[in-house]
Amino acid sequence: MKGSYYTLITGASQGIGKAMAMECAKRSLNLFLVALDTDALKETANEIQNTYSVKVRHLGIDLTEKDAPRMVYDWCKEQGLRVNTLINNAGIGNSGLFEENPLKDYLAIMNLNNKAMIELTYHFFKDLKAIGKGHILNVSSMEATLPLPYKAVYTGTKNFIYAFSLAIREELKGSGISVTVLCPASVITNEGGHQRIKAHGAKGKLVFKMMVSYPHTVAYKAIKGMLEGKQVIIPNPAPWIIVKFMKVMPTAIKMKILEKIFRVYR
Repeated sequence: MKGSYYTLITGASQGIGKAMAMECAKRSLNLFLVALDTDALKETANEIQNTYSVKVRHLGIDLTEKDAPRMVYDWCKEQGLRVNTLINNAGIGNSGLFEENPLKDYLAIMNLNNKAMIELTYHFFKDLKAIGKGHILNVSSMEATLPLPYKAVYTGTKNFIYAFSLAIREELKGSGISVTVLCPASVITNEGGHQRIKAHGAKGKLVFKMMVSYPHTVAYKAIKGMLEGKQVIIPNPAPWIIVKFMKVMPTAIKMKILEKIFRVYR
């Protein structure tokens, strides 16, 4: 099966997406990498192709554009690629006071984080069921269950991913297709991540040790858990303990605490 099928990964040119592509290649899984049409995508594809004995195809496309997910599916059909694993990783976010960010930015976040994920899953759904054995991995966040002030739209989209994944997993029971949702906390993918940690001042070092992960660590746990058919993957348990504690806290108190913590994102 490994030689006949492909694992489709969106947002595969950098960060967690690239790390997951590397992890899949280590496991001899052929890859179909989808990301913006940049040199980073081509370089990632070439790096994997030159390092591992797997087939690698790539397609540069903006998934927020109209009909882009359908174009990805049609391209697979035209190229004769059979996808038995779909990893919906592509995502973007922002922060700040709700009214101070352009509406177009919020619509782009919703289009990529939610709309593209739904469309890709929908288009590949029947094919996955016809194969009768495969995986869907959707990348959510620890913030999926936390309504964070100053990150309202982003956390809303991550909550959608979390809820959708758990629901569709139940619908697919007995089909041979497992659905897994990945809920990482902060993942350092670039210098901007380090700057966000530093924004918390002296608390930053403690936060870094408890809350932060790196792409290769998250990718290893994500792919391993996906192949094992796990429902929810939490790469770093420390943040999830905080989430569980927050769930039993009175809403009014919880929101005051969250506002104070995330005020640095205003």
